[in-house]
Amino acid sequence: MTPMPLDLKTLPHRRQEAWKWTDVQAKVSEDQNGLTRTALPEFDVPDGVKLSEGEGHKGTGAMAELAAQFGGQSWNVYVPAGTHPASDLVIDRLAQGHARIAIMVDKAASLTITENYEGAENGFSNLDLQIHLAEGATLHRRVIHRDPESHIRVSHAHIAAEANTKVTQHCLSFGGALSRLETHLTCEGEGVTAVLNGAYLLRDNRHTDMTTFIRLKQSDSHIRQAIKGVVTDKTRGVFQGKFLVERPAQHTDAAMRHDALMLSDTCEVRAKPELEIYADDVACEHGNTIGALDDSALFYMRQRGIPLKQARALLTEAFVAEAFDSLADGVLRESLNAQIQEWLETNA
Repeated sequence: MTPMPLDLKTLPHRRQEAWKWTDVQAKVSEDQNGLTRTALPEFDVPDGVKLSEGEGHKGTGAMAELAAQFGGQSWNVYVPAGTHPASDLVIDRLAQGHARIAIMVDKAASLTITENYEGAENGFSNLDLQIHLAEGATLHRRVIHRDPESHIRVSHAHIAAEANTKVTQHCLSFGGALSRLETHLTCEGEGVTAVLNGAYLLRDNRHTDMTTFIRLKQSDSHIRQAIKGVVTDKTRGVFQGKFLVERPAQHTDAAMRHDALMLSDTCEVRAKPELEIYADDVACEHGNTIGALDDSALFYMRQRGIPLKQARALLTEAFVAEAFDSLADGVLRESLNAQIQEWLETNA
């Protein structure tokens, strides 16, 4: 049976405020591989965790609608109350097509997720990921994004966090033809603690959009976010971040920061950090810097015999590595830093 064609006019476009710097409609062509295909993710499921297929919870928005239309049944992951798996839930082979994944971490349980994004040439990938954390649950999410330059990817994760939950997220992206890694965190209960960090390193004509929306509905939550970007050649880096603090969310402590380095005159960075606050007893802040490497620091290092290329690489590595200082897994942190160093060897 021939699948129904995807109407390209339903894709997000630059006339929509949330997508003005990531125009999916303009970038996608009808010969893109995976437009109407159901993706078949591969799971490495740790002991004590249950995987099944079913309806699952559907996200909202145009891309979630397409995932529901073309992605088939949802892959449903359940972590029973009090369970602490000894290994990660690994999600692989999101090479092209649409996928829906729903994850439930029950009371006082924990889960570490590693998502490996490596797409196909001229491919299109769309993931709708829904995560629910019951009271006292803990989530560690790691995303490693290494698509070819011709790949288009949209990944949308929504995390609903009940009272006294903990969330850490670390994303490393090397971009693609067009990439959007979007995270929505809704703090449904009191006392949510979250760290949402990431970095993008872009060369050639690549594009990455890291968008986050954090909605705080109850009191006493603590949120930290740090995104680092490095762009060169004719690339575009995008960061959009918003904290929405509702009136009951008193005593919220939230800070967001985005910093980007531009290593060429032809690259581009777009950033929009936002605060929307209706509570009156909070400590919230945001910051954004975009610039080049510090000439005085480069001069200092060269005066001590360090070649210019190496000096640029060392300064850039130190800049990016800050995003992963909070990563508790030392082995993974070293792996991510090694990938950053590999990129810098040819691009700094």
